[in-house]
Amino acid sequence: MDIFGFTVLFLFLLAVGMPIAFVMLASSTAYFLLSGNPVFLRMLPERMMNGVDAFVLMAIPFFLLTGEIMNRAQLTDRLFHFCNMIIGRVRGGLAQVNVLASVMFSGVTGVALGDVAALGKMFIPAMERQGYDRGFTAAVTAASSLIGAIIPPSTMIIVYCATMNVSVGAMFMASLLPGLALGVLQMGTVQFLAWKRQYPKVEVEVSPRGLVIGFRDAFFAILLPVIMIRGIALGWFTPTEAAAATVVYSLVIGLFFLRTLKIGQLPSILTTATLDSARLFLIIAGASAVSWVFAMEQLPITVQHLFAGLSDNTVVIVIVLIGFFLFLGLWLDPSIAIILFGPVALPLAVKAGLHPVQFGIFVITSCVIGTLTPPVGNVIFAVSNISNLGIGQLGRALIPFLIGGVAVLLLICFLPDLTLMLPRRAGLIQ
Repeated sequence: MDIFGFTVLFLFLLAVGMPIAFVMLASSTAYFLLSGNPVFLRMLPERMMNGVDAFVLMAIPFFLLTGEIMNRAQLTDRLFHFCNMIIGRVRGGLAQVNVLASVMFSGVTGVALGDVAALGKMFIPAMERQGYDRGFTAAVTAASSLIGAIIPPSTMIIVYCATMNVSVGAMFMASLLPGLALGVLQMGTVQFLAWKRQYPKVEVEVSPRGLVIGFRDAFFAILLPVIMIRGIALGWFTPTEAAAATVVYSLVIGLFFLRTLKIGQLPSILTTATLDSARLFLIIAGASAVSWVFAMEQLPITVQHLFAGLSDNTVVIVIVLIGFFLFLGLWLDPSIAIILFGPVALPLAVKAGLHPVQFGIFVITSCVIGTLTPPVGNVIFAVSNISNLGIGQLGRALIPFLIGGVAVLLLICFLPDLTLMLPRRAGLIQ
């Protein structure tokens, strides 16, 4: 089997609905089975294990466990109430609260689907009851969830750092301003559409005492990413140790301070976090198998030559990279795109003047935008399921937010300080 046969089989299995991890494993197994050399097939499990055998990847289960604990400890309701007091009274206020809550909640979940699961079932019915049309409601929920995949703790950042051997602390610091920029652009889009379509205002009683109480209730969730990022930047602990510390922190807060978490909930929490971690690690293992196929077929060298022959103009190279990774996002899970094509495109990105940390935030942002687009976008399908809205209608409602996402990509590429200023000031990169 050659690379053409591998690609045909891969796309066929994807089209018939096989889960992406099994698509990669089945395609890779078929490739080596038909290669005429059974030694490669015997080496395949070892290659898969090597793909997940990275110390920094140990942070992922801890971050997923933290998100599940904080969710069960009802931090979502507290964040919602606090955000509603801050911005709920403006026109389109509940939609603004949706975005602002995602910005704050991103420091808890670390994944877009975690944000959708935690906030989607709350905001979509509430916004519809207030008079928002369903398409806009679902689009805001889907688009704002992407912030959770960018602002730390982001599992995609961990995957990128493990693949590219980049500092996790530097990447966490670098992701803050782009994540906030995405949130600001989304809030601007919401405000424009709210005035244009005359979406409702919400009468929220706000007093200094109420604000203090609301901040107190949401304080522990807001403090979590601050402790984590500050601790890594100051060298108090490694990223993996920081992830473990967040688990202890969330347990102490939920069980003893807020007392909204019960011991009896822990088995269910551990089960959910374990299954989510296993799914992600299986995807990483499958991507490692596919990357070996690509290496055997010398695909990275072919892609590098193809890119290098396009232009010497750095602007053109950056535009091509944006198009390339947005296209990958249509078809591949972000972690797969990062593992398979991050190392391939990095030399070209460096040639165009992008720092490896800057390139990492660019790749992650590009790939998570793809989760809003069919045929493989898991976020758009999750929100479609929650809102009972067709993919086509939801996709049309998402267009203004996708434009904002592309604008952030351009800022990341052509405004280096957006990503590099904070890690440089922290002394994490040169």
